[in-house]
Amino acid sequence: MSSIPIRHRPIFDGLETGEEKMAAAMKEYEILKNTDEDGLDFANKTSMWIAFERDLESKREDRLFNDPLAKHFSEPYGQRLSDAMSFGLQVGVFDPPGSDIGFGLEGHVMYTAARTRLINDHIEKWMKGVKGDKQVINVGAGVDTRPYWLYCLSHATSYWEIDTVSVIKYKHTILDGLEKKGQLPCLMCPIRTVSMDVGKESIVNVLSEAYKFDTSIPSCWILEGLIMYLKRADVEQLMDSISQLSQTSSYLILNFSTNMPATSSPSIDELDELLSVANWKKVDRLMFGEEGFHYDRYPKNKPANKIVGFAMYEKE
Repeated sequence: MSSIPIRHRPIFDGLETGEEKMAAAMKEYEILKNTDEDGLDFANKTSMWIAFERDLESKREDRLFNDPLAKHFSEPYGQRLSDAMSFGLQVGVFDPPGSDIGFGLEGHVMYTAARTRLINDHIEKWMKGVKGDKQVINVGAGVDTRPYWLYCLSHATSYWEIDTVSVIKYKHTILDGLEKKGQLPCLMCPIRTVSMDVGKESIVNVLSEAYKFDTSIPSCWILEGLIMYLKRADVEQLMDSISQLSQTSSYLILNFSTNMPATSSPSIDELDELLSVANWKKVDRLMFGEEGFHYDRYPKNKPANKIVGFAMYEKE
């Protein structure tokens, strides 16, 4: 594996024991979990966390991708969340006591890099395999800016970004500022922005009625870091909505976690069954660290992670 850059995390300065670090992390989390004055809740803020860690990867000489805009979307919560969540994710997900995986506090940083590249690769593969018009829909897009830097999207008819009003407002404030400074790259394809809360509204109703969504062409759906923040019924409704809107040869890239409470998001096996009934064929399921989902960002000769992964499906 490529070396894991060890970042200085000021939140843990002077702390030696795991108990002290966990207490410091929880204190910061208690602050960050609250909705801020701009309406950004914890789930919204996590988009800045991902942007911050994508920027870290983009600065590496052996980078898996180059996201030139990520650095502009990491404030004010990106580094704070990356630091505050690092210890809990180390012991609970990426490098539990006794596992000797070797991530330390950097597991989520490496995971962000690998999952971003994984999604990029699957979008590109799908693009090459589907002829004619096609569209990409990022549900819970956060501050993702792939249409500005992922070249394969130049073959897309459109790229849809769906997220809450507060996230989209924040995102467009940054984009507008960059455009005024002449620092915004050219788009690879047209973007359609949809303001909605997928946990409270039906994407079938919103896309079909307000946005005239074209169901006659294949769609590639991206659900990255989303369903773990939704309730079971909301996830099931979302899957049903995606199925209704999807033409044959559509593709679904689904990020999942295996340690969600049974009362929250359905398990990945349950989602397999739900999607199968709607004529989706599972193409692949990969856990972080497995062949096809490590990209030299996972320690060699160590067992793959058992908690975080992706499943890919094709509509028949």
